[in-house]
Amino acid sequence: MEREKAIEKNAYLVEHQLPYANETHPMSPALQMSEIAPTLLGPAGLLLLLLLFGNAYTSEKEQQTLLTLRTQPLRRWKLLLAKYAGLLTVTFFYLVFVAIGGWVIPVVFGDTFNDLLYPKFLEIGDSFAIIPIWQHLLNVTILFVGAGAFLFALLLLIGTQLRSSFSTIMLTGFLTMIGVVLTEALPIMQTSWNPFQFFRADRFLTEMPTDSIWLYAVSAFLWSVLLLTTTIFLREGERGLFKSAEELKPYHKGKMTHLRSVWNNSLFEWRKSKRRGLVGQSLIVLFIVAIVGYFYFAEQAKEKETEALERLASIVEDAENETGLIGYFMEAIEEMEKQVAEANARGEDGDFIYGHNIEHFNEYINVAREEAALAELALKAYGNHDWTPLYDYQLFNDRRYLESLKEVKKHNYDPLTIFGYETAIAQKEWMKEHNIRPVFAGTYIPSIHDQWKEEHRKEKKANEMHNRKVDHSGLFSLFMYFRDYLYFIPLILFLILVGAGFSGERGKRPTLQLLETLPIMKRSLFLGKVLFSSAIAIGSAIIVFLFAVLLGTVFNRFGDWMYPVLHYHSRKEFQSFDFTGQRAFEGGYHFMPLGEYLLKALLLYVCVALFLLVLTNVLGIFIRQPLFVYALAGLISVAGYLLSWKLDDFAQYSPFLYLNIPKIVNGEILTLMNDPSINLYMGCGMLLGATVFLLVVAYVGLSFRKGFVKGRNRVRVMV
Repeated sequence: MEREKAIEKNAYLVEHQLPYANETHPMSPALQMSEIAPTLLGPAGLLLLLLLFGNAYTSEKEQQTLLTLRTQPLRRWKLLLAKYAGLLTVTFFYLVFVAIGGWVIPVVFGDTFNDLLYPKFLEIGDSFAIIPIWQHLLNVTILFVGAGAFLFALLLLIGTQLRSSFSTIMLTGFLTMIGVVLTEALPIMQTSWNPFQFFRADRFLTEMPTDSIWLYAVSAFLWSVLLLTTTIFLREGERGLFKSAEELKPYHKGKMTHLRSVWNNSLFEWRKSKRRGLVGQSLIVLFIVAIVGYFYFAEQAKEKETEALERLASIVEDAENETGLIGYFMEAIEEMEKQVAEANARGEDGDFIYGHNIEHFNEYINVAREEAALAELALKAYGNHDWTPLYDYQLFNDRRYLESLKEVKKHNYDPLTIFGYETAIAQKEWMKEHNIRPVFAGTYIPSIHDQWKEEHRKEKKANEMHNRKVDHSGLFSLFMYFRDYLYFIPLILFLILVGAGFSGERGKRPTLQLLETLPIMKRSLFLGKVLFSSAIAIGSAIIVFLFAVLLGTVFNRFGDWMYPVLHYHSRKEFQSFDFTGQRAFEGGYHFMPLGEYLLKALLLYVCVALFLLVLTNVLGIFIRQPLFVYALAGLISVAGYLLSWKLDDFAQYSPFLYLNIPKIVNGEILTLMNDPSINLYMGCGMLLGATVFLLVVAYVGLSFRKGFVKGRNRVRVMV
């Protein structure tokens, strides 16, 4: 198939008089656009627009300007259509911005040619087709606009019924996520008339189409009209996702003179948050997301288990019926015997020419029969919860693959490494020794030592997905939260919810001005906000993590505390005389128990959350808009993480390096940077040190500001 594709591509390039281009790192405009489009014109871009402009309507309720608009000679349906048109206009300008950025930069710095006609492959199974890249970009744009039109129509529908911008954005995103997950899981829903199919453009636009792209456009138009019509005819609502304590007094029994300590300021922030009711709503939504994610992972785990057991049964059946590999080798032996007889009849030495292959085929048959015998034992014992025969079968194959790879690497290139098979063997031996329930995946452990070339990105991803371990026990579910970076969901959610600091008190109705008239020092108010946001963000995330463990325990089992998790060692450690870990050809390693891994990950998560919350609160002192606070904090974090890799011997002192929790805990970053001092405890020290430094700077800075009232000055409010 690859050969046929190469021939067709050559013919296409010759026909259109096009040069070969660097498709791995494109430097021409259209090819560059095709690389960035799946990200910027996909779910990430839609999420960005939702976060930035999702409060376009509900903010009118929060600021009470909707009451003013209702006194004007403006019909409600005109206001809703105007809001919707504004959101579509924002989407259009976003498209223009992406197009200018993706087009102008390559034109200025790259080598340009008429790459709009450059070939793009569409594949499905063994079939493929070629389309010009302009057609692919047009398809991406149409689906992005369709997804945006549907998303904003749904946003307006929900926004007219809820009173909170945060609740509206959260519920819209949650419903969209549920729809996309169900569409991904159920092939019957993957049609152009399902609006959530628009959000999967990156999955099916590289395949040969089953429906016209214009059918998707018509579907998006009809869904948008339906949602807008429903929005217009529904009465305006002032609901919350859940009941909030609107009558709760912000101060302890209404006494403001007690607000002189950080603790009381924190209680004030808690009462204010409870009145809004958003923390509880966020937790409920995260619980629902955890439940949906659990059953999604459970289905994947069951599929892998079923496939593995069916493979064992197939091997046993082939051995009994002498089909499969055994049948193939037996047919090959018969063919060789005929060739030997024919050669002998011609007066040649048939045994010398062909006969030596018969011995090799007999060896292959013996190996296949031994594998089948082990598979039969494993299949019978698995039903009795005896895992040892299954590990014996897997180790038998892993050792064969390892020996085969060693022979191949003597003469040819292979991206797989000895490290990957040796760690896989060591992991199974550990699990066999500790009688740990199997977690089904491939026979190889992908690692940082793999030698994939840049042009083999698809093969690398396929290998990683094939060997990706999935399980739905309690502990393993939490392990996947960190391994797959799902911990960012509660971290970012609660950072946005409670991390704005003083910037959240400004705006059209600046409550900070009222607070400054009270007998409260700004530094006490600041520390109270930090204490409250830290307790809420960290406590809520821990509750979500524990809920995930409880969910897996109730529906499956608690899990294996001693399950082995791979931990890398740097070259300096590997080459030292006192190294106590295990050695492979490419580097050193050892296995840590899953329980130990999770405790370390949770400890580092707490330190990361504290650091980011203090960072956003400090930025909130100087920046008025919460959105800019979050954007700047994100920019600082990403830039700090990337720059940390350039610090060489000083990288371990950068707190931003430790934001990548899974790669710190498993030793990947310390191995890549060959610096043993980059570890969990150094990370916690640097993060806590940076947190204390930011707090001290903010506290001292606020002490010299004149924006607070000292003493017990009273404020009279005339009503």
